[in-house]
Amino acid sequence: MGYAAEKEDAERRVKKVKRIVCIVLVVLLAGLCIFAAFVPPPSWKYAFRLPELEKRAEGELRVHFIDVGQGDATVIELPDGKIMLVDGGNGTGEATNSLMRYLNALKVKKIDYLLATHADTDHCGGLDTVLAYKEVERAFLPFTAPTADSEYASFYTALKETGCSYTYSSRRIDLSVTDGETPYTLAFVYPYAFDAESSDDLNGADATGGNETSAMVWLDYKGASVLLTGDAPKEVEELLIMEAELGLQGKFAYDLKSTEILKVSHHGSSDATSLEFLEHLGVKDAVISCGENNPYSHPHKETLDALTLAGVKTKRTDQDGSVIVTVHADGKYEVTALGKE
Repeated sequence: MGYAAEKEDAERRVKKVKRIVCIVLVVLLAGLCIFAAFVPPPSWKYAFRLPELEKRAEGELRVHFIDVGQGDATVIELPDGKIMLVDGGNGTGEATNSLMRYLNALKVKKIDYLLATHADTDHCGGLDTVLAYKEVERAFLPFTAPTADSEYASFYTALKETGCSYTYSSRRIDLSVTDGETPYTLAFVYPYAFDAESSDDLNGADATGGNETSAMVWLDYKGASVLLTGDAPKEVEELLIMEAELGLQGKFAYDLKSTEILKVSHHGSSDATSLEFLEHLGVKDAVISCGENNPYSHPHKETLDALTLAGVKTKRTDQDGSVIVTVHADGKYEVTALGKE
């Protein structure tokens, strides 16, 4: 075969390969378009890059403080298998991806209890997405106007559309399980009780959804206790200390003075987590949920100093990634971090 013939043959082969490649690409593109048209992206994009999590052992309680950047999102795996989600991050794509992928890594299909501690964007931003892709049995809301925040309004609208039952957070709520092999205490510590129940009558509700309305939840299992504080300020801490000193907390299920693990309030802001409160609780371990290089400089030095003075071991989601507290069936607990990617 002469040079010209060889060149022509080579060119034909190249053209044939190009045609095959083009056909394959067109088929793949068409397949992706069809897939995207019938399968919404969130239903499959949250199935990739899942964190590596071990399955909860029988009789264990696990509390997952998820790294959602500058915001809060906590998943509680109760010892009887029920799931509680407290807050949903700030609603950015990255934060919601982290939350949904974490839920999928835990193989969560149904959320028994969903709590929006208050109406700030960095706590309720991803909850409308959660409602879209997970079954929610019961929700607890702040006694706040639905328009207090745009992200909260989206969540509230989605909640109403699902028909999910809900009520307003108050210290009257006690979700404790007292029978069976794995009894535990799960009680709302704050806010105080409201007259309104599950209704649209929010006359007198806080229109701003401020931190002073933030729900606080206390959880105890086998003598190991966790306090989730939302963004509650020092004024609420002072109220709780005063109540204890006056002996007014005896009728409630919780015993704050036995709190070993604290979710530090308001991402470590200096407007909460006083040294007096830490010493009153008897905290040994704490978790701060905040974003790297956040514009608020959270956590503040005053809070970190108070934690140090109180001898509290502290982990931070901005430095340590998601943090897991595991309480074993014998009451011993450990705090581990997944680390940053």
